Amino acid sequence: MLKRALISLSMSLTLAIPLTSVQACTTFAAHGKDHVSDAGTLIVKVRDEFMTGQVVKTVRPDKGYAYTGLFTGKRQTFNMGINEKGFVVFRTTAGSVPKEIRRQAKRFKSPERLAGQEFLIRYSASVEEALSHAAVFQHEPTHYIMADRHEIAFVEVFPDGRYSVTRRRNDMLAHTNHYLSEAGQSHNRRIGRSSRTRLERIQTLLSTSDKPFDLDDFIGFAHDKNDGPHNSIFRVHDDEKRQSTLSVLAVHIPKSGSPELYLKWRDSRSDRTSWKQSRTVVRFAP
Repeated sequence: MLKRALISLSMSLTLAIPLTSVQACTTFAAHGKDHVSDAGTLIVKVRDEFMTGQVVKTVRPDKGYAYTGLFTGKRQTFNMGINEKGFVVFRTTAGSVPKEIRRQAKRFKSPERLAGQEFLIRYSASVEEALSHAAVFQHEPTHYIMADRHEIAFVEVFPDGRYSVTRRRNDMLAHTNHYLSEAGQSHNRRIGRSSRTRLERIQTLLSTSDKPFDLDDFIGFAHDKNDGPHNSIFRVHDDEKRQSTLSVLAVHIPKSGSPELYLKWRDSRSDRTSWKQSRTVVRFAP
């Protein structure tokens, strides 16, 4: 459970260099009767990046499942969301791997030119099915975080093309931007202060807060500013040369019934106080 993640964290710290990482995102999830109010699933991604365009939309492809979520950049690339089967997937940067190594790695592209996270959201009804698409996890070093009604999971992809899978039921998981699995320790070249601090903070919130959690609890954790403008889970500051929190996605997947999705995203580079918010029950029309 959480103790296993903390053991992995302590191993990571032996390799850490006290840097403030420029790569950042915080993800966390919980599943089951001991952790979620209706014995369902909760999952969150707090997205930190340099300011870029962000839109919320729904895609209904000719093949695969419909999905809704946040799309970013000039090409409106799928970043995070949920599909009509109640499957959620995020991807985050493996910031403990030097940028030059990450840039040299071959990126996954499907026949229709989808990146890994969009291919998974379009063609997976569950964590189990997503993990069957092994080719997605044999490319660039990165982290995938996934959830459905039945379980939560993360996949750590290493620079050598191998990967590690952590799956949990009736448990909690948290991840930032360095490898936590035993197999990933040798690939942690530089663990940034921000990645360490955010991981420690969300693990503390998950382990010490009253349970079971509901969606409001997870939204509150996502907005935590305990460690200042550069190292908090939710961080907004005035330095354009540093990454800030641009969006938050939180999803509640009940044991039965329709999921609820919360999205908050920053809509303007010039006004860092300008945010849009949406909280809806996800129902896909036929």
